[in-house]
Amino acid sequence: MIRRRAPATRIGWSAVILVAWSLVALAQAGQGYFVAAYRGHAQDWWPTLGYAAAIYSIWALLSWPIVGAALAIERRIKPWWARIAAYLLLWPATVYAHVLLFGLVYWPVYRSARAATRGEMADIMFVRNFDTNTMLYLALVAVTILWVRWPRRRGEASARADAIEIRSRGRLTRIPLDNIDWIGAAGDYAEIHAAGRTMLIEESLASLAEHLPAADFARIHRGALIRIDRVREIAPIGRGDAHVRLIGGEQLRLSRRFRDNLAVLLDPRSAPAEPAE
Repeated sequence: MIRRRAPATRIGWSAVILVAWSLVALAQAGQGYFVAAYRGHAQDWWPTLGYAAAIYSIWALLSWPIVGAALAIERRIKPWWARIAAYLLLWPATVYAHVLLFGLVYWPVYRSARAATRGEMADIMFVRNFDTNTMLYLALVAVTILWVRWPRRRGEASARADAIEIRSRGRLTRIPLDNIDWIGAAGDYAEIHAAGRTMLIEESLASLAEHLPAADFARIHRGALIRIDRVREIAPIGRGDAHVRLIGGEQLRLSRRFRDNLAVLLDPRSAPAEPAE
């Protein structure tokens, strides 16, 4: 069975985005060409394709900022209503950014008596393409959300059951979960501390916290996730916070926000009772 893998680099994703928008441009140009021919107003193919390519070349440029914004919204904004509000704010900004960039880049090619300036072209494009640009924005956001929230494939889940895989410069490194002491946040990445080594993985701490076994790992701070059996001591420092000292000597902060994640260690009575035989 052939396994399809997602691109591992920004260049790979850029190629995917470029090909995707090229296909959309080709489809729209074909639709416009054949509809015009059916209505008796035949159009030249190449100008039709060129105009569609111009429109979607701007969408190709905007794809990275939109996807990046959607990823930030999904990862950093927890309340659903706040996420919806963020997407509503991003919507008109994206639509007008498209027409502004189109006017800036393509006004010398498509200017006319009605579009004597780049600003006039942007206004005309905004009205003409508002519905189309809205649908394209929603589609791009929807694809990003589905990619983030889609359940992992069974093969990936089984591979992660006992190890984390890190790919760097074509090299694959498997880190057994039993070797991990703790994981720290590094922006959109994470640093894995295992057996005296520190390795960077292209996955956020929040994403790792969702997929690692909750019985073995616990988030103790927005910037730290630990293996529970590595805890040597928990020293309260007031107001619900504490210092967590690991077997290897590291000292990390336990935030009161994540205190319940270590409830079994803080209060052994909270551990679930074993079923009677």
